[in-house]
Amino acid sequence: MILIHGRSTKPSASAHKKLIRAALLNGLRRVDNEAAEKIASGEINLEFAYYGDLNNWLMLEDDPNIYFDLTANNDERYGLAPCLAAGPLARGIDRLKAVEAHDRPTYKRFLAAYKDYRWIDEVADVVSAAAAATGLSERVIKWATADMSQYLLTRQVGSEVRQRLQTHLKPALENKQDICLVSHSMGCIVSYDVMWKYSRMSEYRGLQQPDAQVSLWLTLGCPLGEPGVRENLYDASERGGDRFPRHIIRNWVNMAAEDDFVAHDGTMENDFREMVQLEYLESIRDSSIYNFWTSDGKLNPHNFYGYLDNSHVAREIAGWIKDEHEAGARDSETPVTERMAIA
Repeated sequence: MILIHGRSTKPSASAHKKLIRAALLNGLRRVDNEAAEKIASGEINLEFAYYGDLNNWLMLEDDPNIYFDLTANNDERYGLAPCLAAGPLARGIDRLKAVEAHDRPTYKRFLAAYKDYRWIDEVADVVSAAAAATGLSERVIKWATADMSQYLLTRQVGSEVRQRLQTHLKPALENKQDICLVSHSMGCIVSYDVMWKYSRMSEYRGLQQPDAQVSLWLTLGCPLGEPGVRENLYDASERGGDRFPRHIIRNWVNMAAEDDFVAHDGTMENDFREMVQLEYLESIRDSSIYNFWTSDGKLNPHNFYGYLDNSHVAREIAGWIKDEHEAGARDSETPVTERMAIA
């Protein structure tokens, strides 16, 4: 399993990995203790693609005032780069544990108890519609988020961010492993671009297999439905069947939280259904959920930890773990001579 985070400021690499792992295990323990134990014990290999140091520098360059949020500790792995403190985030994950049900009545209670920022999602709807109608998508991207705009519009930044995922995904593909790729926010864009490269470009022909190895691509808080984002993807200049990652993803499950202002266009099936029609993958499925992340008296429906803690997200991951385990068991039960014949 490979996880890649999203946009905005981040804690250090080591802290972020611990926090993501804690939120993931919280969610899995809500629905399937056996699946959680396979992660906790290391039976399922868990890897993290981190580019938070780049996020932090890009956000800091855009707004120097962010420096006051990034000096609580420093990232030893990346030259003592400024980063967020992990303590408040760990306390936020502890608060998630107390959420008993991930349903609408519980979410309405949270809206009453915490500051309501749903207007941000409404503004995003208007901005997105205006961009689609007037062709201002690139300007809107620049306005919306410094790190995401630099990724989409600057080749050097895009290349460096993609490399962080490629470090993990390429060896897994080379070793023909069964992969669950969990992507959040901007990480969904990075994942899409990398998978298009690997499944299309001649220099990666050795990675291109007839059977998809990313058996589950789980996108959380995904902005790929945005016109401005789609216009700047790696395959944006391609036409017809040359667009879209091909035969690298088996099933794509997209989950968007109510009021998530980054994923306010929460449906991928309508934008990428041609991938199914061309048989580049088997299915795309969209689900709407609720995200209960809170901090400083505010509710943030886009937060990665809140997505991972959610029981509906956890069921998708637990289902992949069960399928992967059963496939491994079938392989081990196959007689040696038969396995050799299959190979």
